[in-house]
Amino acid sequence: MDISWAALEEMAVISVDYQEEPMGEEIDRWCNLFDISRSEAPEIIKGFRMDLDRRRLTNDQWDTIKDDKQAEGYDRETYEYQIQLSLTRSKISKRPKTCDDKALFVFKLGSPFADVESLQAAVGVSATLKRGIGEEGDANFAHITGAAKRAIEDWIESQSPRPPQPTFIRLSQSPKDLSDMSCHPSLGVDSSLPQYRLQDNQCHTPAQMEYPVWYLFYGTLMDPETVQKCISLPTTPKLVPASTKGGILRSWGRKYKALVDGPADARVDGFAYKVETAEHEEYLRFRETEAYEVVRCRINLEGVEEVQGLTFRFIKHDELDVD
Repeated sequence: MDISWAALEEMAVISVDYQEEPMGEEIDRWCNLFDISRSEAPEIIKGFRMDLDRRRLTNDQWDTIKDDKQAEGYDRETYEYQIQLSLTRSKISKRPKTCDDKALFVFKLGSPFADVESLQAAVGVSATLKRGIGEEGDANFAHITGAAKRAIEDWIESQSPRPPQPTFIRLSQSPKDLSDMSCHPSLGVDSSLPQYRLQDNQCHTPAQMEYPVWYLFYGTLMDPETVQKCISLPTTPKLVPASTKGGILRSWGRKYKALVDGPADARVDGFAYKVETAEHEEYLRFRETEAYEVVRCRINLEGVEEVQGLTFRFIKHDELDVD
């Protein structure tokens, strides 16, 4: 393969760049622009400089935008890094979604991501921080979606030298992603329709992190002792006879009940329980597994009142038993 003299000169410039140790002022610039810590900045800078395939601006291109970008705090190198970040994130956003995008994963924070903030800055994805016990004692873990996992893998693939890839562990937990812009997701409701979007001074409940929150249980969770064991309650909980509309019960694996969307007037009977904490809810979501998702519904507490609540809707429709 023939390599032009210009290409060789560009590689030589990049090679010289990589040999230079990042200094205080440029470290400050990288930290301020990309929200990274002073401890991780030198490795990110050196890794970027060593990437021989990275996109570089020509002198004419830089001269055209130089004044504007310097006013925003960039120099030539940091703006080239910003371009690389933007291209990586654009590639991620344009990928087709898969059935695993809503799956949940966990990995131990360390290298190349010291915390969830550095993960957000580098890859542009969010994560939930969880503290736990690792092989060497206390450790921090990041909980992410399947879509975020793929974004991290793409980012690692694009780096040179390539940083170590975290070990991802899949969590079989019911996804919960309640919109604050509409009633999505709701049992038996096509929440993409305009009438279900938020109006001024309106909010949909329950909110994502609203506790306590009513849940409608059906199937095996209608047994109080099962609920007690699931969330480690000291006493047997009191479940309230209740019902909801907009769904029907199907069978899964000839053993389990599976709630799916149904006609607006279709009624499902069960029992309601007020979940007091996010921790208790998390236990329930692990029990129901990723075969179900948490959705909003209206719960009619028998002889008491109607409340806004949540329930578990089955999502693996191709695995339902044939009636």
